Amino acid sequence: MLLFKTSGNTFNSVVANQKHAFKGHPKMWESGEIILVSKNKKDCKPKEGQIQYIMFLDNIRQTNNEEFEKYWPKNKRHWKYIADCSNSVMLQKPFNILEIVGQKYYHDYGRVQNFKKISPNHQDLILSHLKSINALD
Repeated sequence: MLLFKTSGNTFNSVVANQKHAFKGHPKMWESGEIILVSKNKKDCKPKEGQIQYIMFLDNIRQTNNEEFEKYWPKNKRHWKYIADCSNSVMLQKPFNILEIVGQKYYHDYGRVQNFKKISPNHQDLILSHLKSINALD
């Protein structure tokens, strides 16, 4: 399971196109992994949950500026990789990772800039939560 963070400016395109961009190549990922799609906290409205969608990772590949501009116009930077995802699920009850892992472990995820592998013990908690809100069949 991976956490992908995105700005409010690019969030809708990430979800609609089922793609996310990275400067570096994410490590320790596997095809089929659950992706928690998180909007940056500063871009959320009051009481809006950051994690509003999940999707499933297909692959991560190199990209170019032209492709990046296609999905995220006027946000060109030094992005080099794109994660192609599928099977997006809009969560009926969006949540914040803090609610699941608690304050003690929130620092593991609160400062994530772009992506992070979810630790195995937190993955179990998040899976249980996703099942409880009927996000997984």
